[in-house]
Amino acid sequence: MFLHLFFSTLPLFGLVFIGYALGKLSIFNDTEARVFAKLVAVVVVPAFGVKIIGGFNYEFISWKLYFSYLLAQGIIYFLGFIISKKVFKRENPECIIIGMTASFGNHLFFLYPILLVDFTSKDIVPIETAIAADFITVGLSVFALDFTTQQKMDVKKTILKQIKNPAFLGLALGLMVYHSSVNLPESANRLVNFICASGVPLTLIAMGILLSYRTDATQIHLSILITFLKLFGYLIILTLIVWLLGITFRDAKTTLMLAATPIGVMGLVFASIYNLKTAAVVRSGIMTYTIAIILIPFVGSVI
Repeated sequence: MFLHLFFSTLPLFGLVFIGYALGKLSIFNDTEARVFAKLVAVVVVPAFGVKIIGGFNYEFISWKLYFSYLLAQGIIYFLGFIISKKVFKRENPECIIIGMTASFGNHLFFLYPILLVDFTSKDIVPIETAIAADFITVGLSVFALDFTTQQKMDVKKTILKQIKNPAFLGLALGLMVYHSSVNLPESANRLVNFICASGVPLTLIAMGILLSYRTDATQIHLSILITFLKLFGYLIILTLIVWLLGITFRDAKTTLMLAATPIGVMGLVFASIYNLKTAAVVRSGIMTYTIAIILIPFVGSVI
């Protein structure tokens, strides 16, 4: 599994390096990197809703196991928010990004493809459940960002704005496809797959461009906080919850591996859209990707 993770991760680091070189050579700047991130949010996230939720499989689903994952995610999200708020004195929108980054993993591109090869359908369903349900959590985070970044408080406007919330839009489109008796034509499926395939390159190149810019010590400390919470805090808390709920570690194996994945892309995407600091997010990305190469096989072999 280590070799599989290592070789599957090399292209991801390659994309970050390309972005870094483009930034250092001043071929692309931070404004253009944010455009890449906005494309991912506005176009790619809804497409993933169609692909993932539209084809979701409820067979073998364990709500008890998912509750464990969701509870651990909520605790890490809260810890990321409150520590960045109280210790680092950051504003609420940036605290939301820190909490989001620390609690969302790159399960879709980092772990899921490996599990498809090495595990049974029953073991993979908890990951599919987490991927599908994360649309709700991301949607709520975007709602919170809309609310906290307002210059003038307007609850009605914020609620109406959720019609364009990418995560809620993806959730709605996915549910429509799932409950529809009409299968999407092959051309539509191919379009969705093309759009989804663009998400990782756009985000990682944007990450590399933003990584090429210098930052301050506070952002570096925040990146260390995100890395610790995402990889170690999440794994410890989820393990304790699973144990307290009486779920066997064998049944929870893939879910525990999910806790050891590197950060997902949503923190960077929405930090860019809302013009918030991204330095902590991009640096924690490099840290967590590097450590996860060792941590995921370790968790998979020990449990």
